[in-house]
Amino acid sequence: MDIRVAISNTAIFIAVYSFVLGIPVWIGFKFLGKGAWLLPIGLMALFATLGPFIYLYVQKQAEDKLLQEQRRYQATLRQASAGMGKIKDLKKLLNMIVYVLTHAIQIEHASIYIHDKEKKQYFLGAIKRKSGHKQFLDKISENSSLIRYLLDDKNLVIYEEFKQKSQDFKGLTLGQVEEDISSLDGELIAPIFIEGSIIAIIVMGKKESGKIYTQDDISVFGILANQTALAIENAKFYEDMKLTQEQLFKAEKMATIGTMADGLSHQINNRFHALGFIAGDALDTIHLNQKEALSSEKSKEVMAELERALVRVQENVTQGGEIVQGLLKYTRKGETGFAAVDVDAVFKAALEMTQFKIKTQQLKIIREYDVATIPKIKANFTQVQEVFFNLIDNGYDAMMQRKDERREPDYQPTLIVRVFKEDGYVEIIFEDNGVGVKDEDMSKMFTPFFTTKLSSKKGTGLGLYVIRKIIEENHGGRVEMVSKYMHGTQMKLRLPIAIG
Repeated sequence: MDIRVAISNTAIFIAVYSFVLGIPVWIGFKFLGKGAWLLPIGLMALFATLGPFIYLYVQKQAEDKLLQEQRRYQATLRQASAGMGKIKDLKKLLNMIVYVLTHAIQIEHASIYIHDKEKKQYFLGAIKRKSGHKQFLDKISENSSLIRYLLDDKNLVIYEEFKQKSQDFKGLTLGQVEEDISSLDGELIAPIFIEGSIIAIIVMGKKESGKIYTQDDISVFGILANQTALAIENAKFYEDMKLTQEQLFKAEKMATIGTMADGLSHQINNRFHALGFIAGDALDTIHLNQKEALSSEKSKEVMAELERALVRVQENVTQGGEIVQGLLKYTRKGETGFAAVDVDAVFKAALEMTQFKIKTQQLKIIREYDVATIPKIKANFTQVQEVFFNLIDNGYDAMMQRKDERREPDYQPTLIVRVFKEDGYVEIIFEDNGVGVKDEDMSKMFTPFFTTKLSSKKGTGLGLYVIRKIIEENHGGRVEMVSKYMHGTQMKLRLPIAIG
């Protein structure tokens, strides 16, 4: 408080009490003179001065006692409101809201309905009940009387008050709204608004104490509703972003598969051609010998020849299957979960896939790590394979670009892979001696759709963006890029060691 205001209030208090209490004392002196009457008058003046302060103190203590439980849960709800924005998963957020409401306010049940624009319905997103087996509505139509009323009224609805209102102002609409609230077994209905639209509805049951909802409750629930609206909007935005990211990841994979098409078709056609030749040879052998009466030795030769043909068929089928299996592993979403993964096995799988896109014989690959001493990482095999594939592919393109631009006679494109353990993590470094990155481009390298590759056919600008998302968000690791133009690039990955 401002010191001037405090001094002013004190002066006013002294002046008023001096005037109010001074008049009786002055009259007493005038008509009674000095005497014993001064003692009770003095005590009366003292208690009259202290009385308001004593009253306010006692009133506060009484209110604190009577409203202790109510203020406790109101404080809990305020704290919950402040923390809701940190929850990004919509399902977890909804479950947290109904749990906090049920246990903080001590109510029989709480539920929350979320709006689905496409289906024009509010679907039950989460529910928490303390007892009973009552069946709750799975959905509410956005054209129901309750929703239309909430859109018009834009306030929280207490069932008992609305019930009385419906009886006082009889009408078909109010009666239908009352039936809707009754079907939800709701004692208090809180609509959650965003830009004039109801995105969710919170339904609260009766208090276990039997007490009614008060205006103080309404004020607190109003704050809760506003915070809930922001939290739900944030969670939905995050879910939309995750969907967008998945679509970007898919676009990157499909673009990569497109560039791999020639290599894949060549490899698979080779298998088919081989199978055709082997089958033709086997048929010729059968046709040449089926009209002759074969001796036992000749029969053995024919059977041995057919056996060799079948073995070759089996080998080519296995090789073709491995090609297809590798492609399927690469294109899979990688949602099988996290496990203890061998880094060298992932690198080999990624290198095997690169042969369908790049000419691996044009570069020298050096593995500077001891397989026996490297601990396994806690990772999703498919996702890390995609990261390694992108790093090998990027390194190859950078080295081929340098080779074409500089035309250095002694230049040998080289990719070095180092792996070592450090502070509970596995450090993985992919180092190439390619064209590198210019200083002005470094800050944009992880930006979606930005690419430094000369041909737009060679890059979508999503590779590094996907790498960072997979390593840092999905695996809790870290990605770092160090590059010098026309000298090369280091991509450093840090992934957690698998425990147990």
